[in-house]
Amino acid sequence: MQTWRPKELLILSRQAGHWRGSAKLRRVVMRHMTESQTLRLMLSRGDLDVAGGLSAPDVKALSQQPDLVAETVRRGNIYYVAVNAQHPRFADERVRRAVLRHLIDFDGLSGSVLTSYGQTHQRPVPPGLPATLPSPGYRLDVARARQLLAEAGLADGFETTIRVMAEAPFTGIATSLQATLAQAGIRANILPGTGNQVYGAMRERKFEIVVGRGGGGAEAHPHSSLRALVYNPDNRASARLSNFQGWRTGYADPTLNALIDQALVETDSERQLALYRQAQ
Repeated sequence: MQTWRPKELLILSRQAGHWRGSAKLRRVVMRHMTESQTLRLMLSRGDLDVAGGLSAPDVKALSQQPDLVAETVRRGNIYYVAVNAQHPRFADERVRRAVLRHLIDFDGLSGSVLTSYGQTHQRPVPPGLPATLPSPGYRLDVARARQLLAEAGLADGFETTIRVMAEAPFTGIATSLQATLAQAGIRANILPGTGNQVYGAMRERKFEIVVGRGGGGAEAHPHSSLRALVYNPDNRASARLSNFQGWRTGYADPTLNALIDQALVETDSERQLALYRQAQ
């Protein structure tokens, strides 16, 4: 590492005599750039060789250039909308169901903002694994959402804040969510920030809604995804289990935890699959 300026620049230089042989490139310069249109312009002019984090329209436009290639790489991450179950508004399950099941335009997002980024999948276990179940079919249903909010005593809606990283596709998801929440009377303010600001607020449980990304990382296994996204062995604030998304959102289900624990040590593959499916 030759030069490192946080949030600005990283320069890596070839190390002569490395035991695995010399790198093919003499130097790699990585710049911290978050504006999709700026990245698109620089790629078009040949000022950049590789870029990521562009918006779907910019990726589509660049794909038409014969000297550029858009590569799609499948990863184990999941883009999600999370609510804080410890917040008075979202402590009511009916409010959580209204927002998470019926006020997200899944079809609209997958056909626009998330093109080239992902596909609709409404389960904690990523698609492609034997344990994965089909999506339950949640869809934008404002009437049902309004009914649930009315049952929770919030027929006139309420005000809330969406925390989101200031880059694609997170901002696009947040903008879409803001619009669909408004249809049910929920007035949402979007608060963009850095990863540390957004996920830092989650780790402190100081948020209402977050548009984020998470999952089981490089290990393609149901346990890694379930553990990262929904497992929460101790929901007390003093436990400080901020590495668990379940703890961050204040959601804990002892039965679900027990299923995940049981599946991990189950030696029969068919019984293990059944447990993972039951957990979903």
